[in-house]
Amino acid sequence: MKAKSVLARERLQHFKDTMSPLDGGAIALNFVNTLKDRGSENPKDFLTDYEDFLYWCNRAGVIAYDHYQAISLEAYCYVSEAKAAFQQVITSRFMLHQIFLSLIKAEPADEIFVREFNSGLDASAKSLRYESTSDGWQLVWLNIDEEILLPLWIVLRSAAELLLGANPKRIKQCKTCGSLFLDRTKNNARRWCNQTTCGRIPSDKRYYKIRKGVKTEVNYPKTYEVLKTS
Repeated sequence: MKAKSVLARERLQHFKDTMSPLDGGAIALNFVNTLKDRGSENPKDFLTDYEDFLYWCNRAGVIAYDHYQAISLEAYCYVSEAKAAFQQVITSRFMLHQIFLSLIKAEPADEIFVREFNSGLDASAKSLRYESTSDGWQLVWLNIDEEILLPLWIVLRSAAELLLGANPKRIKQCKTCGSLFLDRTKNNARRWCNQTTCGRIPSDKRYYKIRKGVKTEVNYPKTYEVLKTS
């Protein structure tokens, strides 16, 4: 059997190799983008289990490293609870994707996703309290050091802040891969999640056609097919 230290190093390397790009510009959008190329024949899922989600949360700035260690130990000790939490993670990711897509299309979100979103926020509210400090009133988390659902709750509350605070016209879908992102440019003209990756694909196609003497326009692929719930 492999030593625990070897297994830990292999697990860490797995996390590094499977870390999704953080091109969304907001925690909630980066979370949604952990499933890449949804409309393609070979979508890429960067989250395969709860440990993947925990590692992503730490690297994406959702939780600090001390919380990551504490919750990771909790998940190791309570495997069934961690598996159940991961199912909520995957369900919430799909739900948030549908909600943000509706916002981009300027359409009301499906009521089933609205109810699910509110249910997640209600669950998180049980661990939140307002406190009066010398700097004013603050909303703080209580008794959450070993709470397996804490990272997901933070993501959901980040999504709520984005839905209420951001200009809906600045939440967009990448023209190439379909990832969601928050456009922070002054002229609100950003078209891709990442200019150096997805932004190069249309440019490369245009260059190839110019070299070949073909003057047809680039046809962007259909990037997403909205999944239907069973």
